[in-house]
Amino acid sequence: MARLTALQLYKYLPAKNCGRCDEATCMAFAIRLLEREKKAVDCPELTDNGLERLEDAITPSVRDVEFGAGENKITVGGEEVICRHELRFFGSTPFFIDVSDLMDEKEIIKRTKFAQEFEVERIGQILKLQGVSIRCASGDSKKFSETVSKVAKDFSGALILCSFDPSILRAGVEIVKERKPLLYAANKENYTEVLEIAQEYGTPLVVYSDKIDELGSIAKEMSSRNFKDIILDPGAELRGSGLAKTLNKFTMLRKSAVKGVKELGYPLMCSTVSLWMGFKGSSEGERMSLAYTESTAASMLLDRFASLLVLHSIDVWAILPLVTLRQNIYTDPKIEPSVEAKLYEIGTPDESSPVIITTNFALTYFNVSGDLDNAKVSCYLLVIDTEGLAVTVSVAAEKMNASTINAALKESDVENKVKHHKLIIPGAAARLKDEFEDETGWEIIVGPNDSSQLSNFLIKENL
Repeated sequence: MARLTALQLYKYLPAKNCGRCDEATCMAFAIRLLEREKKAVDCPELTDNGLERLEDAITPSVRDVEFGAGENKITVGGEEVICRHELRFFGSTPFFIDVSDLMDEKEIIKRTKFAQEFEVERIGQILKLQGVSIRCASGDSKKFSETVSKVAKDFSGALILCSFDPSILRAGVEIVKERKPLLYAANKENYTEVLEIAQEYGTPLVVYSDKIDELGSIAKEMSSRNFKDIILDPGAELRGSGLAKTLNKFTMLRKSAVKGVKELGYPLMCSTVSLWMGFKGSSEGERMSLAYTESTAASMLLDRFASLLVLHSIDVWAILPLVTLRQNIYTDPKIEPSVEAKLYEIGTPDESSPVIITTNFALTYFNVSGDLDNAKVSCYLLVIDTEGLAVTVSVAAEKMNASTINAALKESDVENKVKHHKLIIPGAAARLKDEFEDETGWEIIVGPNDSSQLSNFLIKENL
């Protein structure tokens, strides 16, 4: 489906330029719609019919689905393309940790705490887990309800309630209805009853089938009943050749959605819990192997359009690659991640502290500042504007040059903060040493290529 332009969207707007949407003109509002910074309902001048027409026009190939409440609300889907170089992806994949009502209380608390407290900082962003998926493995609605209560008490994020028994789902959702959980799952046998529960409590639901045509027919039937808060689970075989078949199925579903097959135009989810079925916890080697397999399979599913993932392992080493990959996938490929170009103080620098130069590429800055901070080095870190390029690339593109460094030195007023005129540059910029000295009048010292070597370099050079 071709994406509408701002000019095409403008035709759906009242063209009054009233400013009531907090935009100066309707064209500006249309641009905000394209960037997902505004919603159709933000235009107070639209009639009910006009609002419906605009919402239909801006609905992406993969519909947005929201669940959760307050600051823990999650939006999945919203994609319009196959490749992110065409248009960046919007609905960052949430990760849920699996909890079963057959687990003992200690294990439930351990998993809930892990999901609640896990966080890691990378290039200025805090990466977290988003939710807990509560699975009814007992078939007992009372036991399931008790588990839902335990998790809800200790966990503030989003929840998925899992059972194919509508009566069990109803018992669970009644406990946490104000948190708008995701219901898992409707299938060809129970979809009428599960749909009634979802409509009654205002919650979205998952449709499960390992057959694509069956997924589409159930979703189409629900849509005809004016319900579109749907997520599709096409099932997953994650061992051997089954993984390739699963990845192919996810790709087929996304391509169908982008080509305009509306009954398949919904977010996709996958659970890796099936990998762990039959594991009794007696072998540490087997557990590690399963966690590795799960992390690898989940990474591939992230690359193949999974909008939501349920994970069983709570090994940090297995989760870290996933949150890092997710961060990379859902950044805008047209914009280099960068930090503000200015003078930063690391530790408690004084007039004798070294002055070190680096670029404003976010990953470079956080690596350099992190290595200096961990080594307890007090210094001035002068970050220059290279338009978000790393050192080697910025040197090749002439973004790191004598004039930009000289301008940064003057703007930062660092010469009045130190009594020396020594500037340490990255090893990758060594060939520019003489040029930098001629332009700035500072003594240029060529540092190491790797910031992890800076501490030893400073000691060796007595800086």
